[in-house]
Amino acid sequence: MKLKKFIQISMFCAACSVAMPAMAQRTLAGLPPLHVDGNYLKDEQGNKVVLHGVMDTPNTYFNGGRWGGSYDDNGISRCIDYFDKLFTAITDHENGAYCTIFRLHLDPAWTNGTKNSWPVDSRETGDGEADISRYTGTRLTNYLNSVYIPIAQKAIKHGMYVIMRPPGVCPENIHVGGSYQKFLLDVWDRVSKNKLIQDYCGQVSLELANEPRNVKLANGQSNAQALHDFFQPIVEKIRENGFKGVIWVPGAGWQSSYADYAKYPITGDNIGYAVHDYVGWYGTDDNNYNAQNAINNFERQVPVVRTNPIVITEVDWSPQNTSNIKNYNEFGQPVYGNYGTWATGSTSRWGKAYKAILDYYGNISMTLTGTGDFIDIDDYINRKKVTPAFQTAMEKNGVDPYEACGVACFKWYEEYAKVNYPSTERYQPKQEVPENPFELEKDWYNPSLLYEGDATLGANSILKLKSGGFSGWRFEEEEGVDLSQYQYLAIRLARKMSSGNATFRIYDSSNIWDEAYEFPIDKTEKEMQIDLQNMTTASGKKIDPSHIRLAGFTTTLAAGQTLYVKEVVPVADETAINAMTMADGDEAKDQWYDLFGRKVSAPVHGIYIKKGKKVFIQ
Repeated sequence: MKLKKFIQISMFCAACSVAMPAMAQRTLAGLPPLHVDGNYLKDEQGNKVVLHGVMDTPNTYFNGGRWGGSYDDNGISRCIDYFDKLFTAITDHENGAYCTIFRLHLDPAWTNGTKNSWPVDSRETGDGEADISRYTGTRLTNYLNSVYIPIAQKAIKHGMYVIMRPPGVCPENIHVGGSYQKFLLDVWDRVSKNKLIQDYCGQVSLELANEPRNVKLANGQSNAQALHDFFQPIVEKIRENGFKGVIWVPGAGWQSSYADYAKYPITGDNIGYAVHDYVGWYGTDDNNYNAQNAINNFERQVPVVRTNPIVITEVDWSPQNTSNIKNYNEFGQPVYGNYGTWATGSTSRWGKAYKAILDYYGNISMTLTGTGDFIDIDDYINRKKVTPAFQTAMEKNGVDPYEACGVACFKWYEEYAKVNYPSTERYQPKQEVPENPFELEKDWYNPSLLYEGDATLGANSILKLKSGGFSGWRFEEEEGVDLSQYQYLAIRLARKMSSGNATFRIYDSSNIWDEAYEFPIDKTEKEMQIDLQNMTTASGKKIDPSHIRLAGFTTTLAAGQTLYVKEVVPVADETAINAMTMADGDEAKDQWYDLFGRKVSAPVHGIYIKKGKKVFIQ
């Protein structure tokens, strides 16, 4: 078999000691430094890393008054202790919490001083958190050291990477050269100069702004180059100061529009893009939740997903709550709220399309909009119980709690953590496709190519598949793996499948939503053969065996049922025929044999030998 390279390990790590010396200076709490390689985050061993967690802000209003205190030296310890408790809860693996990233808002409650301490362009005025007129740089420097960095260190010690975002939100219109760009330059100048921030640049990353809406040139004109010209100088300032870690760049339209970056990308190393996603965005909601449409719309608006890693730094959802009447419309009909999230939607509808985006691209990290979207904070603070957000209220109302982001993300994060975590010990990626590209080995067989299934490798490399998901093999190189010299693919089970349905799917493209060749697993057989030279999809498209990109199992089994797979092996026709021993005399004339030379009484779908000739039975 002609061997082809499976993964090209980046030369980035080898050059790290020269180009990015700070990346390896500190590895806190066993968290390996991360860097950008192509459109993925990777650790030092070349493992692809995707992170999942929450966002929060050290502000008594948004924290429900749980730590009280004031935004001065008297409130610091209470604030930090509160967040340390949250971090303990959201990383409590014994109770199913698997957060691996925390988005920290450098809340303006700590950085704001007196009115008009920062000059504001008349075109960039904003209200509330968009008002930067009270921003005071010296307060940022002070509380960066005494509040924000200690909170970040607590998060890191609990095994989470940290994204820092600047104080407040963007005014409606911001301009190249305007007061808001100068404000961000001052913020990130102060942050990126900090020695600890530089030391932890492999664990701490920076998100340049929160929800720009309209980004314009200095003369007020809208232009495709405006986003680049606004954020590129901020990137340059951060790099000049010595911060070498990942920088997350936002887009326009409340962080939903990135098409301009396809023409004018942000240049430099370690660049990713920070995106937001709520119900109704990217053409998806509870009434429109087709997975392929969601993927297409996301890539149309965020084309940089093909070139850079993405982190969705705000997303949440919960279904309508008929016990929560917000108001009444003009017809006297009640208008209902949800269970406490910003967006109203359900996991089985909108959430299904949202997760399809994550699983299709495989390079999108995420943080829920708040800790309270992940856990019931009061349940933990008051009773030390780690409970998914909204679960209690939804169960009380007879609603499946999986329909909200709390329970859904408890399940998703735990499943993702099995394959997406960084490690210096996990494995060295294979350099070449093994002789059998369908080996059932840990770190080769992927249990979650799409959605969470239940696939485990047991003793003697027996693959145990329960219901759900799509698990198997993804071949990374563009040309895939070449099976053209093989006649068929043997699927051998350890025992026959008693009931239910299972299918083996083969793709000649990397798009999991493309058509595949689908081969049903026969309930009456322990061994089946797929004719690799005659694979067609349901619509008649021929699958090219010379560049197979994806292959694996889908299963629909009843509770307690398992499909036991012994091996999947490509077999060359001539090898099998030469090994065949057929009976002598008249018996051989009408006898059917498989390609191992074994007698077959009732041939089904596959390739067989009769009278010394190959016969393919559909």
